[in-house]
Amino acid sequence: MRLNDFMTPSQHSKPPLRATISWIFYDFANTAYSMNIVSLYFGTWIIIELSQRDAYVSIANSLSMILVALTMPVLGDFSDFKGKKLPSLFIFTMSSIAGITLMGVLGYYVSNVSVLMPAILVLFVITNYSYQGGLVFYNALMPSVSTPKTIGRVSGYGVAFGYLGAIVGLAVAGVFVDGELFGVKLAGVSSGGARAAFFPTAVLFFIFAIPIFFFVKESRTKEQKEKKWNIKDSYIKVRQTIVETNRYPGLLRFLIAKLLYEDSIQTVIIFMGVYTQAVMGFTRAEANQFFTIVIPSAIIGSAFCGILSDHYGPKKTLFWVIFLWIASLAAVIMTSNRALFWVLGGVIGALMGSTWTSARPLLISLVPKENLGEFFGLYSLSGKLAAVVGPLVWSAVTFSLEKYGDVVKFKAAIGAMAILMIAGLLTLRPVPDFHKKIKATMRK
Repeated sequence: MRLNDFMTPSQHSKPPLRATISWIFYDFANTAYSMNIVSLYFGTWIIIELSQRDAYVSIANSLSMILVALTMPVLGDFSDFKGKKLPSLFIFTMSSIAGITLMGVLGYYVSNVSVLMPAILVLFVITNYSYQGGLVFYNALMPSVSTPKTIGRVSGYGVAFGYLGAIVGLAVAGVFVDGELFGVKLAGVSSGGARAAFFPTAVLFFIFAIPIFFFVKESRTKEQKEKKWNIKDSYIKVRQTIVETNRYPGLLRFLIAKLLYEDSIQTVIIFMGVYTQAVMGFTRAEANQFFTIVIPSAIIGSAFCGILSDHYGPKKTLFWVIFLWIASLAAVIMTSNRALFWVLGGVIGALMGSTWTSARPLLISLVPKENLGEFFGLYSLSGKLAAVVGPLVWSAVTFSLEKYGDVVKFKAAIGAMAILMIAGLLTLRPVPDFHKKIKATMRK
C-alpha cells in the first residue's frame, strides 16, 4: 500500500483547523531549539568560548544519532501498534526541554571546564536524542492534520513556520547572549555568552509545543488496543522490513539517498555557525544577525516548495532541491566575498526548508499508511546514520588539514559534503514517482 491507497476519496474528513495549526506550532517550537542549540550556540560555546576541539561537538552529535538509529524504528513500531504517537512525543519533548534547561544551569554554575565538559556533553546527547527521536512521532502524525490535497502544503507550512520560530528563538536568545536585539544594544542588559541561550530556548520550546498535545487527536483502532507489543518481536519485524524493502518499490533507494544527502545537510547545519566566524570572519553578533536575516528565505522556500510538491510531486521537487544544494555548496567553497555569502545563505536557507518539506510526503507515497510510525522510524534511522557519518567526515577532513589553517580546512570540509550530496542525488534519481497516479486516483 502506498500514498495512492492512503490518499483516496474514502479517507476520513478534513481535520479541524486547530489540529493543523497546533501541529505547525510544534515545528515552530523545535526549530527554535535546532537553530539556537544545534546550529549556533552549542558549537560556539564548546569550540570558541571553551576552546575545545570541534571533534567533541561531532562525537556528541554522532552518539545521539546512533541512539536514535538503534531505538526509533522499534519505538515507531510501538506507536503504530498502540496508537500512542502523542504520548511518546510528549515524553521525548519534555526530556529534551529538561536537558536544555540543565545545560544552561551548568553553564552558569560550573566554572571548572574539566568538570563542565563531560556533564554538558552527556546532557547534549540526551537532549538531542530526545529532540530527534520526537520527530519520528511528530512526522507520523501528518495524516492526522492534513488531507490528500494538502499534505505537501501542510508539510511546507510546518517547516516555514518552524523557521519563523528560529527567528524568534535567535532574537530572544540574542538578548541574553549578546545583550542586544537585532544588533541594537539594550540598556541594562549584559552579555551572558553562548551559555545564556539555553534557558530561553527551553522556555520557547515548552510554550509552543504544548498545543499539539491538546488539539491533535490520534485515532486508535480496536485492533491497536488489543495488540500485545514485544520489543524482541519488534526488532525482528524492523529487521525483516529492512531486508524486504523490495516490497515497497523505491523505498530502500530513497532511504540510502536520504542518508547521503542528509550527511551533508545535517553537518552543514551543525557547523554553519562556526564556519561564518572562522572562515568569513563574522563576529558572534554578526553570525546571529546572519541567521536572523537569511531565515526568512527558508520560510518562503518551505511554503513555496510545499505548493510545488503538491503540484509536481515530492520526488521531482526533492530532486531539484538537492541539485541546487550542490550548486550552492560549490559557490560557498569558491567565494570569500561577504556580500555573496549573505546571498548564498539565503539560498541555502530556502533549500534547507525545502528538503524537509518534500522528503516527508515522498516517504508517505512509498509506504503503507498503517505503518507510518515504523517507516518514519526507518526514515529517522537513515537520517541519523547520516548525522553520525557526516560530522565524522567533516572532523576527519578538518583534522587532516589543520596545519593549513581554518579557511582551507573548512572549505575542504564543505567540498566533502558536496561530494556526498552528489552521491545522494544519483541514488535518488531512479526512485519511482507516483504523483501522477495519485492525482488520477483522487479525480475518480
